[in-house]
Amino acid sequence: MGIIETVEQGLKSSGADITSIGKSVCGNNILCAHRGAYSGKQIIITAAIHARECYTALVVLKQIRDFRVGRGGVYFVPLVNPDGAAFFESGNTFGHEFLRTNAHMRKAWKANADGVDLNCNFDANFGTGAQQSQVAPAAHGYVGEYPLSAPETKALAAFTLSVIPAATVSYHCMGGELYWQFFQDEARRQRDSKFAAAIAKHIGVKKVDGELNSAGGYKDFCVQKLGIPAVTIELIKRGTHPFAPSDYDDDIMANADLPTFILDYIYGE
Repeated sequence: MGIIETVEQGLKSSGADITSIGKSVCGNNILCAHRGAYSGKQIIITAAIHARECYTALVVLKQIRDFRVGRGGVYFVPLVNPDGAAFFESGNTFGHEFLRTNAHMRKAWKANADGVDLNCNFDANFGTGAQQSQVAPAAHGYVGEYPLSAPETKALAAFTLSVIPAATVSYHCMGGELYWQFFQDEARRQRDSKFAAAIAKHIGVKKVDGELNSAGGYKDFCVQKLGIPAVTIELIKRGTHPFAPSDYDDDIMANADLPTFILDYIYGE
């Protein structure tokens, strides 16, 4: 069973409220689950925005299953880039010509079906990132023609603005690190640093300080446009891409209760 089917079945059996926040380039639904109350503070957790990191979705599926009802609620988007994920995993191109002509690159693929690196395509210092050197569609590193030009980023940004979450978490791979900073003013920097440190300690990863020439990412967008704490968590401390589902087993367990931990933290402030 492929990652798209795994996510679909996992969500269906979870008991969560399921909806689609939009469609990908190839017409796949970008599914979202909600657990907890719709009143009170909400957080958004996303995964698999990069194709070769698609098994980060398994961490989110575990969180949905294990969520403990308390105050507030959580929106989970486990597979932001379904086209890229299926292409990386099995070579499925959904009949898309650009993917078909790049079949030899699929194990290195991070982009969507149009060759846009989705985590460079948000409206947050767009096009200024140190790693964004591609000037045309590619397996990774191409920012797109303009901010939110990809249907996946457009959908996620619009959804985020409709929710106005108290915080967001984005799962990536690899490094065992957590990134949180994006040119906050001093008051927000202190608040967000404390938030990031609590999460890093809880799940056993390294908190990394500094903007690090980041730009156009979902975390960057949430920090800059909404003024909220937002973190990017890089799972799997060491190894070499591509990773298998079993490589995420330790991270799945370490992060299982993170949504509840974050809500408890936010309400405890």
